[in-house]
Amino acid sequence: MAAQQQVPARERRRKRLWLIGISTVVVLLAGTLVVANLAASRDNAASTNSSTGSASPNDKNPAVSPAPMGSPAPTGPATPDHTPAPGAEQPVVEPTPPPELPPVAFTKPVAPVTGLVFSLSALEAVQGVARGPGEVAGPALRFALTIRNDTAATVSLESTVVNLYFGADQNPATDLQEPGGVPLPPEVASGTSATAVLIFAVPAAERDKVKIAVDYSVGVPIVVFEGRAPR
Repeated sequence: MAAQQQVPARERRRKRLWLIGISTVVVLLAGTLVVANLAASRDNAASTNSSTGSASPNDKNPAVSPAPMGSPAPTGPATPDHTPAPGAEQPVVEPTPPPELPPVAFTKPVAPVTGLVFSLSALEAVQGVARGPGEVAGPALRFALTIRNDTAATVSLESTVVNLYFGADQNPATDLQEPGGVPLPPEVASGTSATAVLIFAVPAAERDKVKIAVDYSVGVPIVVFEGRAPR
């Protein structure tokens, strides 16, 4: 009977040892899981802070290099500013006058372009009559300007301008309409001629040097007749 009672006692001790071992393993596993969860939480918090926070100058990011603290780039000499100050007087740019052909006598014809011939005739002294605004009656010169068109096409005279200058200072003369003025026509047909009668107020004492300039068109040299006019 003593031997039969010893067997259950050993079995009970063995069961207690198994239960203690199993409990220890369970406790160790639970502790491991808790530590792992805490470590994962710390890693997630650190990752969030690094993605949302501003970068520190000491961050070791191989993709971004700090700007070198060198000297500033050298600059060239300052470009002077030629812009005039507000209210400053602007420089006056005089237009370039068109070129002139060499002057010829009043009786000589001139062709500024091929097929178009300009000539003067009937230059005489008259008493000018004031008809239009700005005109002043007095001694004047009257002459006929003829334009002969030897080209194969009609030529426009819309932009043709005639001026007269007189005296040592070559002062510009005022044009008049009377007596007997005839303006230039707007055009001259091929194979024909057009004649205008022009009058300019010129003092009798300043007719030793008279210049008649005919500006036919833009880009064409001015025809110049020059000489002494009748008094």
